[in-house]
Amino acid sequence: MLSGKRIFITGATGFIGSKLSGKLVEKNQVYALVRPESLVKTDDLRQQGIKIVTGDLLDVESYAAALDEMDYVFHLAALFKTEAPKLKLYRHNVFAVEKLLEVCRGKNIKKIIFFSTAYVAGRNEKEGITEDEPLPERFKNWYEWSKAEAEKRVLYFCKKYNLPVIIVRPVIVYGHGSFYGFYDAIRLIYKKKLWAVPGDGKNTIHLVHVDDVVNAAAYLAQSENTSGEVFHIADDYPVACDELIAMICSGLGIKPPRFKIPRAIVKIIGALPGSKYIFGGASKELLDYFLYSQSYSNGKLKSRGFVFKNPSAHQPLMRILKNFRL
Repeated sequence: MLSGKRIFITGATGFIGSKLSGKLVEKNQVYALVRPESLVKTDDLRQQGIKIVTGDLLDVESYAAALDEMDYVFHLAALFKTEAPKLKLYRHNVFAVEKLLEVCRGKNIKKIIFFSTAYVAGRNEKEGITEDEPLPERFKNWYEWSKAEAEKRVLYFCKKYNLPVIIVRPVIVYGHGSFYGFYDAIRLIYKKKLWAVPGDGKNTIHLVHVDDVVNAAAYLAQSENTSGEVFHIADDYPVACDELIAMICSGLGIKPPRFKIPRAIVKIIGALPGSKYIFGGASKELLDYFLYSQSYSNGKLKSRGFVFKNPSAHQPLMRILKNFRL
């Protein structure tokens, strides 16, 4: 665990970022870059002793001076909307990263930890996808594409300017305090709006607890010989879609959907105007994560000595569902 360091973090008001900053501030000085419109979300951060830097990634003058004496940078800020348009995602998830890296070039940063997503694998349905797999040409949505483009920029800066960067790729993250992503799927099931299983239900979905994401990122930050490396953060056991839905229903105390809709039909329905209302408000981008099978190898991370606190999602997820509220 890092100790006695000065750490700069973006995305600290988000789900993972808030957990990470809370962990790091226990033994370090943590500075969080927060946009003016998000200052209302900083009470918890301030109470933990986290110092707020008001600014925007696209406005380098608002935070460049704050990086002068920083040891580590954790970059989590991103537009996390799978249905967002390409240009908007490019601006927030690619161009903003370039701006941050340019500023870091002129500083004495020991390591930059860039948060990507394992879903830069796109439609690759190979079992146990490793970090060595080349990035695909096609993606399920523009969000995945934007994170893949950002990875290219990160590795470019690492190779050309010897910038000490690590890329971490979490799978679908769950845990207390999440209000987007996986939470949206649970909400659909809880409100009984997911009346059928999209696809045959046999495709795998890979999860990881937020505590393991935070611990892995902090662990890699202090590890040797990690610059320019990419690491998947995923638990040991991908879960079949129908099993996961049944698990969620069991935890919520409701009956699971009785029907399954073939993937091809779901894709056709998803292309129709107003189609998301057929599945209780689920966008076609969200439905894609029920349709495509993806599992990832965590062998590289474990080979560095990292031990997962939650190697399986079953028990921690059931505890979360027991107290689930909309």
